[in-house]
Amino acid sequence: MRTFNNFKINYLSIITASLCLIFVSCYKSLAAEPITSPRCNQFTFDATGSHDPDNEKINYQWNFGDGESSQDAVVNHTFKKPGDYLVTLRTTDNSGLECSTAVTSQMIRANIPPIASFAASDLACTNQPITLEASADPANKTNYDWSFGDGTKTQNQKNVTKTYTKGGDYKIILTADNGSGTVCSSATAEHTIHVNEPPIAEAGDAEILKCVSDDNDMMIAFDGSQSSDINNDNLTYLWDFGDGQKAAGPKANHKYAQLGNYDAKLIVKDETNKDCATAVDFVAVRLNKASRANAGEDVLTCKGETVNFDGSQSTIYKKGTITARWIFGDGESADTLKATHSYSKPGKYQASLSIEDKLNAMCPVSTDTRIVIVNSPPTVSLTALDSACLGSTVQFDASSATDPDGDKLKFHWTFGDGTSLVDGSKVTHEYKQGGNYRVSVIVDDGVNSLCSNATASKNIKINSPPVADAGANSACCVDMVTEFNAQASSDPDTDKLTYTWDFGDGTTGDGQLTKHAYRESGSYNVTLTVDDESETTCSKSTAGFVAHVNSTPVPVINVR
Repeated sequence: MRTFNNFKINYLSIITASLCLIFVSCYKSLAAEPITSPRCNQFTFDATGSHDPDNEKINYQWNFGDGESSQDAVVNHTFKKPGDYLVTLRTTDNSGLECSTAVTSQMIRANIPPIASFAASDLACTNQPITLEASADPANKTNYDWSFGDGTKTQNQKNVTKTYTKGGDYKIILTADNGSGTVCSSATAEHTIHVNEPPIAEAGDAEILKCVSDDNDMMIAFDGSQSSDINNDNLTYLWDFGDGQKAAGPKANHKYAQLGNYDAKLIVKDETNKDCATAVDFVAVRLNKASRANAGEDVLTCKGETVNFDGSQSTIYKKGTITARWIFGDGESADTLKATHSYSKPGKYQASLSIEDKLNAMCPVSTDTRIVIVNSPPTVSLTALDSACLGSTVQFDASSATDPDGDKLKFHWTFGDGTSLVDGSKVTHEYKQGGNYRVSVIVDDGVNSLCSNATASKNIKINSPPVADAGANSACCVDMVTEFNAQASSDPDTDKLTYTWDFGDGTTGDGQLTKHAYRESGSYNVTLTVDDESETTCSKSTAGFVAHVNSTPVPVINVR
């Protein structure tokens, strides 16, 4: 019984020890970094290195952790899904004892390559976006990187839009990566796309300008042979001449039926049949007749005045097809059919209008001229006295008048009193009545322009002398105040007068009415001077009388 118990105890100890070994082995396997395979999810498991110290035959039992197992010593196993698996190997000898089994484990990591696939057209156009979509990979969390073959890339996008700006063949590479960091964590897919660049249509000169003189000039040669295609595609050519007629081929000759403007075009197509397979170039065909310039009539103007130059009466076959140029004859010009210009110097100028048809240099330039006479106004100043006396002869002098053009001048005088005179630069005039007059002289150079005249004016006062009236002879007494009255004085021009009295005794007074007392008896010559203050030689007048001054007698009584 004891022996049995001892055996039982030993048996339990062995089991416990085995479990501990298994636990330790599993712990080590779990703690270690999983083992990967260079074949991603395909592994070879080899147990042939196992041995038995008693040289007994060993049986193998594999558990791959994915529900699959094997009893072979060497097993090739493929995992269906990515992930970490605990692979367990159980070895058993044939002793039948409780120590006949040993277990070991290893953590492995199965890596299934991602799916790299996308659909794309074989043909695209420059500057037109194309959409690329990577096929879904349900088994992995996958990042998608794109390389478009033109030096550009896009990262971490499943769907992308790409636009090529230059034609050519480009290899698009899609790289799918599940981020496992193993040799089989990524996969690539490639597709070569042909990007078509439109052909270049070259119809020749942008304008064909012709001055038509006969029927043969209506034939136009078109040449599109300089058209090209960067992809070296074969090209087809179609000409539309703008008059309803068409022709094929890189070169074409076409005869127009009528004069006019035509917009011809060349349509070039490559062989791709894409939206970008066509290019167009245009040719403006201008068929016209020569124009005839009309500069207008001769003109008389003044220095500094604006002169209108209008060539709109020129004969122009079709408006908008000519260039016009005015040359004004003084070194200035204007490139327009209508212009304005002013001349800074007097003289005779020949202005010319040149009209050139823009259709072609073959059309001759048409020129017409007009004479422009530019007159300078004369100048004049008037010299005369500011005032003069009635009855005197007044002299007026305009001899300073000049004319820059050297024209002979004629003098027209008006004296402000209703009289006028056409005479020379110096004249005299006698006024019949006093007053203020405005004298004017107009000089005329005889050219009959708006600036042929110049005027000068001057104000002159013709003075009538005042009339002094001091009154009759007067008698008064010594020391008696006597009133002197000049109210009877007058001025024909109604000028305001000033009054000055000389009483003859060495004293004076002023005013129209004044008073004076003599201190001694006698006869005194009283003089009145009136002044109209015109400052002329006739501005003053005098009058006077004799004042008899009597002394009072002195009575004396002598008593004897």
